[in-house]
This record gives sequence, C-alpha cells and structure tokens, in this order.
Amino acid sequence: MSNDTPSLPDFLEERLQEESPEGRSSLGAVWELLGGADAPATEEADPDAAWDALTEAHPELDATPANGTASGTAPQAKQTEAAPKSRRRQRPARRSRRAHSWRVAMGLAVAALVLAGGLWLWRQPVTITAPPGQQRTAALPDGSTAHLNSGTTLTYRRGFQSWPFVDAARRAVELGGEAFFEVEDGDRPFLIETASAEVAVTGTRFNVRARPGNARPENADRDDARSAAPRSADPAAATEVTLVAGRVEVAARTRPERRVVLSEPGARSQVAGPDATPTPPERAAPKYALAWRNGGFAAQARPLTSVLQDLERRFDATLRLHDSVEETRAPVSLYYPEAPDLETILHDLCTARNLNYRPTSRGFELFAAPAGR
Repeated sequence: MSNDTPSLPDFLEERLQEESPEGRSSLGAVWELLGGADAPATEEADPDAAWDALTEAHPELDATPANGTASGTAPQAKQTEAAPKSRRRQRPARRSRRAHSWRVAMGLAVAALVLAGGLWLWRQPVTITAPPGQQRTAALPDGSTAHLNSGTTLTYRRGFQSWPFVDAARRAVELGGEAFFEVEDGDRPFLIETASAEVAVTGTRFNVRARPGNARPENADRDDARSAAPRSADPAAATEVTLVAGRVEVAARTRPERRVVLSEPGARSQVAGPDATPTPPERAAPKYALAWRNGGFAAQARPLTSVLQDLERRFDATLRLHDSVEETRAPVSLYYPEAPDLETILHDLCTARNLNYRPTSRGFELFAAPAGR
C-alpha cells in the first residue's frame, strides 16, 4: 500500500485473513484507490467513474471467474437476488371471486334488460297511416290487404301474434277512418274494431267507414267552430259496413251478442255508437261506398258538414262555413266516379245548395248566396 494511505482498521485486517491471497490483494488495491474508508464523500462523487477507474487499474476485478461470479462474495449476492425472482414465478395468480361474481351479475342484468327492451319493442303495435290528401295500401301479416282512404289509421299486433312465434287467437286490427279490406281465408277469425263497432269475417271483401260525427266542440272559437274538420275523432262515431263479396258479422263494440249478418253483395249496416244495435241489412249502391277506391268522390244523403269533412281529408284543405249558411245538417248527395279537383266539387255543391265560396289563406269559405240570385 502507499504511505499516504491510512492503515486498515483492525476488523478489516481480521476479515482479510479469511480471504484468499488473490482476494486480499484485490481488497487492498481497492482500499488504496479509495484513499481510506474515512475519506469524506462529496456531492460530486461519481460511483460509476470510480468503478471505471478501479477496473482500469485492476482489470482482474471486472473479469468473470470460472464459476460465473464477479468476485468471491458475488455468488452469495446472486443467490440472494435470484431467490425472490424464483419465488415470484412459483406464486400462482389469484382471481378475485367477488370481482368475478360482480361481472357475471352485471352481464346477466344487461342481458335481461336487452331481452326486456326487445320484447317491449316487439309488443308495440304496428301503425299505418294515410295522411290527409293521400291514400295507402297495407299488406297485412296473413296476406290480407287494407286500402286506406285519406285521414285513416290502421293498427294491429306485429305478425298477428301474442308473443314471438305464438299466434294470437284472432287476426285483429283497429281502424280509425275508412278502409277497403280484402281478407284472406284462414282458421282464425279476422276482426276489425272501430270506436263503435266490431266487424268479424273469415274471408271476404268489404268497405268499413268509421268517421267522426261531430264537427267541432261548441266552446271552440268562431273561426274553428265553423270549420268542417273535427279536432279529434268522436268516440261514438258511427260505423258503416258495405259488403262487396263474402260474409261479415257486424256488432256494437260493447254488445257483441247483438250481431247482424251481411251475406249479400251490396248489403249495408250501420252502428251509431258502442252501445247501439246495428241496423238491419239494407240494399245500397256499392258505387257510393267504393268511389274513393278509384280516385273518385261520393256522398249519399250525408249532412253538409260531414261532406265538407270528407273533402278536407281528401284534399288536405281547410273548409269553413260562414255564419250565413243555414241547415248545415241537410243531406247532400254527390258522385264522381273519377278523380275531380276540389273547386269542381265546391262549385257543384254550392250550385245545389244556393251557396257561394271564396278562397282563404288556408282553403275556402262557403257562404250563403245573396237573395234573389
């Protein structure tokens, strides 16, 4: 060792006696380079630089012995480091049973919600609407066909089923307005429900008209009160059934036991309300009931207000009656086998009833003609 280097402490001297000559030489060289164990450390000390300098002076310190260790004490350190790593590999991964159960429960809850939502959507009725000014044809699930007149709504269960893949006991539809049905034969009865009646068939062709009977509520403002179109359908609106071919049974909605059978082409029956008894079958001219099917227009002995309501729906226009018009409930008959325009019908109607009409911002207004016309 150098004379400037302090002598080794007694405990190190004793420790060196246990090392091999090569180990003592190496540790002595380290002690000499460090300048003594009591030398104060500084903030500028760089352990990596010191080790580089030491291995440059004594390359044997950085050499790998035959047993794979860097020094006499390295194998013990290597074993110490390797032991925890080995223990980590041997420790099995554990799952949290609580977290697993929670995920399973959440999955089941989501599946239940999806199933319930799907069933709720499936149970919503199918609704087909022909808005004012338009007509539509609906193909029903059993192959039957419904032709909807303007301002008509048809509603039925999806697939005519109670539940998915479970047929309902009957093929039922709800009608608000007017429609011509061509019903396919089937084992289940075909039922049409209106606000006032039930029409039961098995396979036939017929027309059903279920229109509101009142124009406007009495407390409406003056302009609207004289308008022909109602704010909403009258729940007691009369239902009129005209048979073209086949056989139908007509009954009041709340009195299904009081039935009238229509079996002759052209036979007609009416139900005035949900508690009323259907009128006996009577012969009628089907052309009046079916004129709208060919784009025409017809009214047979209907009140003036009812005719104007039909015109409003057919042409999607607003028609008003001036206060000067009297006898608004007087019957009117009109027949146009082909598609007419609105002003042609209004001209003929006013001529027959001694009225005049004039355009408004939303349609037309009918008023009484001057005296002496």
